[in-house]
Amino acid sequence: MHKLLRYLLLVSPAISLIAVELSSIPAQAETLITQDIAEDLDLVPLLDNFSQDNPEDPFNQVTNVNQLRDVAPSDWAYEALRSLVDRYGCIVGYPDQTYRGNQALSRYEFAAGLNACLKQIERLIAASEAVLQEDLETINRLMQEFEAELASVKGRVDNLESRTAFLEDHQFSTTTRLQGSVVFALADLFGGDGGKNQTVFQERTTLTLGTSFTGKDLLLTSLWQGNSPLNVGFDQAGTQAGGVNVPSAEGTLSSQFGANTDGDVKLLFLSYQFPVGERLKFNVSQGFDIFHSTIPTLNPYLDDLDLGRGAISVFGQRSPIYSTGGGSGVTANYQITDGLLLSTGYLAGGLSAPDPNEGAGLFDGSYAALGQLTWKISEKFSLAGGYTNSYAPPGNFGVNYNGLLVSGTAVANTLAGQVSIAGVNPDLQQNPVVINAYSAQFSWQPNPKFALSGWFTASYPRLIGRGDGEILSYALTFAFPDLGSEGNLLGFVLGAEPYLTSFSGGNPQPFKVDLPLHIEAFYRYQVNDNISITPGFIWLTAPNQDNNNDDNVIATIRTTFQF
Repeated sequence: MHKLLRYLLLVSPAISLIAVELSSIPAQAETLITQDIAEDLDLVPLLDNFSQDNPEDPFNQVTNVNQLRDVAPSDWAYEALRSLVDRYGCIVGYPDQTYRGNQALSRYEFAAGLNACLKQIERLIAASEAVLQEDLETINRLMQEFEAELASVKGRVDNLESRTAFLEDHQFSTTTRLQGSVVFALADLFGGDGGKNQTVFQERTTLTLGTSFTGKDLLLTSLWQGNSPLNVGFDQAGTQAGGVNVPSAEGTLSSQFGANTDGDVKLLFLSYQFPVGERLKFNVSQGFDIFHSTIPTLNPYLDDLDLGRGAISVFGQRSPIYSTGGGSGVTANYQITDGLLLSTGYLAGGLSAPDPNEGAGLFDGSYAALGQLTWKISEKFSLAGGYTNSYAPPGNFGVNYNGLLVSGTAVANTLAGQVSIAGVNPDLQQNPVVINAYSAQFSWQPNPKFALSGWFTASYPRLIGRGDGEILSYALTFAFPDLGSEGNLLGFVLGAEPYLTSFSGGNPQPFKVDLPLHIEAFYRYQVNDNISITPGFIWLTAPNQDNNNDDNVIATIRTTFQF
């Protein structure tokens, strides 16, 4: 009996080998897409469901019994453990370098450990290495004693293999996963001329297919559908442009942004991310990609790539410098040091990249080029500074389109928005525009329950042949994650949407330079892992940067389904 207990002690640590083997089988059917791509490129809100955790083996192989902190030469089992390690290497310890020899185990666990040691001895025999006959006889007796338990373990492994094979045969793809987001939003405008607006009920669907071929790359195919009209801004006190009241797009909801497809499902963009070495990652995109999809915006809780879980407005999600331009091109992120990231990018405006006509194409039409340096000073605090240079052909520039700076979008001339160079004087729409923009961002999270972010952006458009202007925009955002319960989010935004401060081109029509404050509050209630409800409001104190206009309040309740 004593000898049986001795061998029970010898083989018991090997149960970890079987445990690791059993836990790894289902993972074989999962995607190979890695989490580090999403984290490095600030794409977590979009790619969470395309990630596959790959934890390190929780047990470390022991090659010397002296590595075990809780086994001393004076222990009665010390020589037995040392012999097992030296002869067969059939022992493992815990990550804290302990053996825990007094820990109890079941007969099933013992059978699993014994099976692992048998496999090790079989490998030694196959390699013609010496195995003592006495040990073989003892193990044979143990096999007979635990025959039923070993058969049960084998049956469980066979069952897992069968289930894994079924999943592999019936899954959509071994390399591709689908993420979806459906947003319903009920909204209305109150105050000022809001009486001529109607309460709207709008929806938008986004489907994204993520495919990895190597485990380190990522091909994204993004589809969308929605019923929001092209003129997504509520008809506030609009700017008079040639006798036509151009509705302001201030306060545009994130649930409205870019959602008009006339009910059809359309391709938003294709992009392919891939690493070059350990520090450099490229993203090549075609369609209507935007810089903030691959470059850090330092607003982690409120910027969710317009998927329906962040700020209720487009303006509240990020600095407008990231939305200058948008289309086809390439971006790159280079990790200079562990805390310093250099980001660059070039996007041909809109859908002009595939157009071979003069004034279009990848380099002959509208474009935007961006450079940014992001400094992660600590786990709690980050800074970033960015610069963009962009070009907009005649009729394709407005100060505020969906709360963004715009160049190169074909609809910008019809949505000039709050006081814009194009809106102040329609004749100026005939001039191409070159824009240089500068921005600084920060993010600070002193504790898990509070985060503060902000930005300041200064843009300097030059209407070729007419004059120069200055456009400013800035904001602070406050996030209180998990308020009330896990997954909830209380958010506030206080800032000024892009507004024109000066223009040297001799406007025949004067314009006001009042501060157009944007005040926003929302609370996301997480019903479960897949459904959230977000009521909120946006208060605009000086629509079209004119205090003579009545204050506007946009109220909404948003429901988001994610799968």
